[in-house]
Amino acid sequence: MDQKETAKQFVVCMMAAISALHLLTSCNAQNNENKIPGTQLFTQAPGSPISINCAPGNIALGDLNRDGNPDLVAACGQSRQIVILTGDGTGRFLTLAGSLIAVPDFPHEIAIADLNNDSTLDIVFASHDSYNITILSGDGQGGFTVSPNSPVVMKNGSHPHTHGLAIGDLNKDGKHDLVTGNNADNDVAVALGDGNGGFTKAKDSPFPVGQAPYPLAIGDVNNDLNPDIVASSTLQGGQPGRSLTLLLGDGLGGFQRSPVPVRTNNPGYVSIGDINGDQNPDLVATHLERNELTVLLGDGRGNFIESAASPFNLGHSAWQVEIKDINHDGKPDILAAAGKGVRVMLGDGHGFFSQSPGSPYSTGEGAWRFAIGDINADNKPDIATSNLDSKTVTVLLGK
Repeated sequence: MDQKETAKQFVVCMMAAISALHLLTSCNAQNNENKIPGTQLFTQAPGSPISINCAPGNIALGDLNRDGNPDLVAACGQSRQIVILTGDGTGRFLTLAGSLIAVPDFPHEIAIADLNNDSTLDIVFASHDSYNITILSGDGQGGFTVSPNSPVVMKNGSHPHTHGLAIGDLNKDGKHDLVTGNNADNDVAVALGDGNGGFTKAKDSPFPVGQAPYPLAIGDVNNDLNPDIVASSTLQGGQPGRSLTLLLGDGLGGFQRSPVPVRTNNPGYVSIGDINGDQNPDLVATHLERNELTVLLGDGRGNFIESAASPFNLGHSAWQVEIKDINHDGKPDILAAAGKGVRVMLGDGHGFFSQSPGSPYSTGEGAWRFAIGDINADNKPDIATSNLDSKTVTVLLGK
């Protein structure tokens, strides 16, 4: 073989080697691009999603039969039904005989608490087109009957459109009180509890807030040890709204209004928590039909300024939002219900958030509400979602 032919073969071999190296590099790059770094934070519980015989719009979590295991309550507004899912402490839930409860009104918002101090949890629900709150008294064995104190009329008016129901001790007497948001009336109604399951309207209730409020949150936002209320405003002068409303509590059941502007239209759901570790409450909010997540940093005196990096991109429009340390690093994270999944944003402890590995975590269709708790007794937060369109409940266990 002459020198020229040898050189030609060398070039051919080198080109083949380079091509092979390029192919290997491209494959590795593609694999690295598709690989999600980090650890998956949630896994589907055994038997999840759980099919039920109605369309659940909202969900709550609590030990209804006092066996030490959390149970689930789903509100099916279209069919006037409450569904009880009994937990066994492993992440599995059963729909037992009598677990489908017919109720006198269309359940929309729902909450669980012991309203009559009998050490048994009761169910409270609001109806979308009523000012009435219905109370179902629990018997401690998973059974419920309509309370003799039900319904509670939260306010008088002619345009009922209830968005939001919350329970808290607003006048610091050690008894549960009720709060509802009235979307068409632009106000929030407060009823004070007597500890025996009875409720009366607070003195100056209802309290004006921004236009077309959505579900609300309760917490002490100004560090005065008095519970406050935060509501969103989805409209302003007939245009998309750009504000939240603080109702600063006096500890006696009275409230003073204070608006908080935001940069993004249509704030919908809001949550309260210290996201940057300065011991002052902060606010996060999702936006109706938008992908943004707003983060507002508090000064501990009831003043809030939107974070410089806000709004963050959730990747999908979302509804209910909550603040919780999901990855056990001591830094609060954010969870949001977003239609077909739960979006998780991991916090850095300074007010910055980024998408977590595995997010979004798949649910059934129409997941716009969820509940957080330790469902399988492993000291890790778990999630249960109500999936309106697929008539299912999804249970996601924390890893």
